[in-house]
Amino acid sequence: MKSGKYLVLFMTVFGIASVLILGCGVIGGPPANPQIAAATDSTVQLVWTTPAEGMPDSFLIYFCPAGETLFTVIGDTTGTGYIHNPQGLTGKYQIGAIFAGKEYKSSIILSTIPVYTGTKTIAELDGVGNAGFGWDRDSGTGRAYSIRQRENVEKIDFYITDFTTGSTLPFHIASPHMGPSDPSGVVPADSWRRNGFTNPLTDENTPLPSAAVITDTFYFTYTTIPSTLPAFFGCYTVADRHYALIKVNRVNIANSTVELETWFQLIPNLRLIYHQNLQ
Repeated sequence: MKSGKYLVLFMTVFGIASVLILGCGVIGGPPANPQIAAATDSTVQLVWTTPAEGMPDSFLIYFCPAGETLFTVIGDTTGTGYIHNPQGLTGKYQIGAIFAGKEYKSSIILSTIPVYTGTKTIAELDGVGNAGFGWDRDSGTGRAYSIRQRENVEKIDFYITDFTTGSTLPFHIASPHMGPSDPSGVVPADSWRRNGFTNPLTDENTPLPSAAVITDTFYFTYTTIPSTLPAFFGCYTVADRHYALIKVNRVNIANSTVELETWFQLIPNLRLIYHQNLQ
């Protein structure tokens, strides 16, 4: 009797296993812990770990360029990393794992698309209003701050000034560390950020110039806002190596203000800024 019971139990377990193997194939799962970083300042590195279910036959890497909705395969590998040259584009990435012909995609979407902040009004240093502006490093969004207050020292990435007392053209985008020595004399001495800015750019969607060091051929401690607008400027944050794009739409001399929009690249060291059709 016992041997009969064992035989029935064996056949039951064998039957269940057979259904799993024949009916569902090899059990698999999505790649774990996908992450994104800059491989170089214009290429993207994706890394992940193997699924909890085991090593798949291969991984597929998908890319959807900014402004589009369709993900397409850009590569496959048996490793747990991939470097992509997007040829100047930004976009979204997704990774899938293949087990015996069946794909399991990660639900995590990785992105290099810069974070857009809509029009903000920034005052010239001697005007009425906030003269400083900075980006949140977690969300990428920007907002205006008073550069006259020490509590904002870790928040401001640039300010607007004419480098004189009063408010006269031309206005400039300047690194916060210049504030304490500004002729206006209203910025308290402190450890303000030191950032760099390009002269006006000709194409807002191409990769920003590479910033090897501050005050080199491309990035300067301040840049002049021209009379012909809109104008686009690259920004490089020296301490944490983020790139951003600043678009100045209007200078209002009557109110001593500047209207601007920005795009901030959340991935350090990556100068890709393509954003067409996103705002």
